Amino acid sequence: MNYISGLNGVRAIAVFLVVIAHWFPQDHFLKIFPIGNFGVDVFFVLSGFLISRILFQEIKKNTNKVRILKVFLWRRFIRIFPIYYLTLFFLYLTRNTIGNNFVENINWYLFYVSNYLNYKETKWFGALAHLWSLSVEEQFYLFWPLLLLFIIKKKNILITGIMFIIIGTIYPFIIGGWHKVLTIACLNTFGSGIILAYSEVFEPKWKNIFFKYIKSIGYLMLSLIIINYLIYKIPFFSTRLATSIIAVQIIIFFKEKKEKNIIYRVCNSKVLDFLGMISYGLYLYHNLVPRYWKASINKLGLSTPYSKNYEFTYWESFLMVLILILTSYISWVIIEKPFLKLKKYISY
Repeated sequence: MNYISGLNGVRAIAVFLVVIAHWFPQDHFLKIFPIGNFGVDVFFVLSGFLISRILFQEIKKNTNKVRILKVFLWRRFIRIFPIYYLTLFFLYLTRNTIGNNFVENINWYLFYVSNYLNYKETKWFGALAHLWSLSVEEQFYLFWPLLLLFIIKKKNILITGIMFIIIGTIYPFIIGGWHKVLTIACLNTFGSGIILAYSEVFEPKWKNIFFKYIKSIGYLMLSLIIINYLIYKIPFFSTRLATSIIAVQIIIFFKEKKEKNIIYRVCNSKVLDFLGMISYGLYLYHNLVPRYWKASINKLGLSTPYSKNYEFTYWESFLMVLILILTSYISWVIIEKPFLKLKKYISY
């Protein structure tokens, strides 16, 4: 399967959109748009595309379905579980340091259903607020292979992807409240990735016309997002669907390998490639770093604008970014990379 260079750069940009959304003050000019939502939705589309691509390739080769499922799940678990559960363990050990609600809500996090906790309580839970999206991803990793391999037929994959988009887009307008954290409300992001993967693996002849129309629609969606947030609130406009289409357009851009394009070169730069490589750690730890930073500064009897009044400063944010990157890199070298090496023993 061809590796798509540049997607690590996309991951890096997406994760730092989330970091900015969570760290910068609400009135900061960079938060005119819901950039945190953009970042998370891009990750969802990438997941829908990349895992469907893997599954479709194995289906096309007529690999045993039970084996596909077993290998897929083991590989996902090796990638996701180690630092996730080590982080939860660390939070438990330091539960009195940053005042999180981990212990009383432990089962929601252990079983990857914290998004339903957010929905049920209609609020975020401090240092653990961002784990809702990891719950959504894990739920998708469980139900999509089962649905794909054992319930729907190959000829119905495309219509299933389309139905995901329709359901995920309409659902939030029918159900109020904190719908955005529910997996069903994210189906349009995954469905967009599924359709792109389907066209690549099963219908390569669609390439030229599919790519052409997606590019045009992507630019339209970008224009509508700008209008919606800067000029006029468009009724029944789905920002998540618009972001999904743009994300598909971005994946297509990197599939075409436009090496002379400045965006292509930037996303393939060593810096963004490195940050994309450690992006899982960056996302997992980013909500924790400011809280442990504040606790550490106070413990030392020192004072900074953030530790004193949660006051935003660029210099302090820069230091915390360095700590975040260092922590994520150490995590990658010591934990993630060794576990990923186990993949060679688990092949389809």
